[in-house]
Amino acid sequence: MYYLYMPETDRLSNIQVVEKLKEALAAMEVKNYNWFKIRAYQNAIAVIENLTTSVQDMWEEGRLDAMPGIGEGLTAHLNDLFSKGVVADWEYLKKGLPDGMFELLGLHGIGAKKAFKLARAFKLENRTTAIEKLKIHAEKGDIQSLEGFGEKSEQDILATLTLQKMSKNDKPRMLLIKAEEIVDRVLTYMKKSPDVLKIDAAGSYRRRNATVGDLDLIVATNKPKEVMEYFIKFPEIMEISMQGERKTIAILTNGVQVDINVSKPEAYGAMLQYNTGSKQHNILLRTYALEKRMSLSEYGIKKKEVLTEYDNEQDFYKAVGLPYIPPELRSGNDEIALAKVSGLPKLVELSDIRGDLHTHTVFSDGAETLEEMVVVAAQLGYEYYGVSDHAPSVISRGYKEVERLILEQRKLVDEINSKQTKMKILLGSEINITAEAEMALPDELMDLFDYTIASIHTSFNQDKKAITNRMVKAIEHPLVSIIGHPTGRLISEREACDLDWKLVFDALVANNKIVEINSQPDRLDLTDDLVRMALEKNIKFVINTDAHASVQLRNMKYGIDVARRGYCTKQSIINTLPHEQFVKWLKKH
Repeated sequence: MYYLYMPETDRLSNIQVVEKLKEALAAMEVKNYNWFKIRAYQNAIAVIENLTTSVQDMWEEGRLDAMPGIGEGLTAHLNDLFSKGVVADWEYLKKGLPDGMFELLGLHGIGAKKAFKLARAFKLENRTTAIEKLKIHAEKGDIQSLEGFGEKSEQDILATLTLQKMSKNDKPRMLLIKAEEIVDRVLTYMKKSPDVLKIDAAGSYRRRNATVGDLDLIVATNKPKEVMEYFIKFPEIMEISMQGERKTIAILTNGVQVDINVSKPEAYGAMLQYNTGSKQHNILLRTYALEKRMSLSEYGIKKKEVLTEYDNEQDFYKAVGLPYIPPELRSGNDEIALAKVSGLPKLVELSDIRGDLHTHTVFSDGAETLEEMVVVAAQLGYEYYGVSDHAPSVISRGYKEVERLILEQRKLVDEINSKQTKMKILLGSEINITAEAEMALPDELMDLFDYTIASIHTSFNQDKKAITNRMVKAIEHPLVSIIGHPTGRLISEREACDLDWKLVFDALVANNKIVEINSQPDRLDLTDDLVRMALEKNIKFVINTDAHASVQLRNMKYGIDVARRGYCTKQSIINTLPHEQFVKWLKKH
């Protein structure tokens, strides 16, 4: 079912949707609404915050039911939000509450009820002046006299207002590659302690989300006190927010929050499972366990009041009656149901990849020569390597000059191939899909390449009909082999194109074309939810790095993360094929 949707200018980002949900949630908490309704909103916020596609796109395509934990009530509210721009129930919820309280939400240490108390006490009715006015009252010492507050809480609020600290749930999320750099430094430091027996990063990092919030570390130890004392000496720590025997929260100098939890070795598996999440996955898993009269916790599994500990996750899941569920699949969608009937796929691995087809050199906008890129590709053990520089412009250079440049690059590829036999070099090209739905290179010149990648690089804000037509025309072009970074998104910088994915996927099927999973850490495009949709239509993928320097050839693992989260096996990925079979595929297409 397709709904009438709002004009392009009124489209809501996922961040804006979450902000509106959080305001409704805060109103419910202040007015002591039903706990189950509050929990439903908390779950919905967690799901939407981790979505890699637009929730408004999902609504337009009638796919809101694909989001775990979104029931009929929330679906109706989101329908009102996107179709009318306002949700009457939410406006009713907020009736009688000072408007300034909603501006305080998300500030460090200020939850819904504190925000309400402060806004009511100091008559903070205007959002634009709420923070400024509250700071004045904090400086005067007015807050400590309020019921439920004191001198310490007043000082904390003043510090928060001065530094504009945000709460855990409102901090901007970082790219997975950035989180990985920080995790590596912390783990390297922690592993030097003899009291650390095992340590893993959990949470969204372990689930390999495209973005990560705070970092959660789980440590197995017999000496928790010594581990905590060692951790707080980590040189990058700026502030300790909380320190206890089993948990410590630290803020690093770069603003990233690190939570460290300790477990005895015998219960490490249960603790790791619990903290890996997602929240919705754990809810579904615990519901399933309760049906079998088991109670799950971070300490183990309780049956008939007897707690059994588990030092690894495999045994933990086995005890519940399920096969091991890889962290990437723990989204709280249908993974439990599939696991019950042994329906989980054998996910693709990095070691399955035999080549990289989307790379750039100094011929276009890359930083290194083809020879330099080939050296690193060979070190990675690839059987084939494709260079796919951006096609030169016929308009600015002229047809003959562009033809000469392509033939010159072909000659270089042939020379490299003649000097080595371990890896086959293929000549491709990334060609822009113009705003007029045409390929930016004439057919005769496209035919000079072993393969072509068609991508959108301009006019991302065209309306849904125009940009979908543009994509479909490229898919239908007989000389296009692969559709590159199809949504066009840049994480935290540019929203995905407003494509009609049903039409795009139907065109891919009808024309037997391949779609790319781009491994650039700020792209990760196609997104994992769309990967799974495409997979259900038996569409094939290629995982490429889109490397513009040799070091970026090692980013393939991030594309693998997306493919795994999208349920891909190696059979779904064409660049897992051996060289001979892959070349046959190229000729066929």
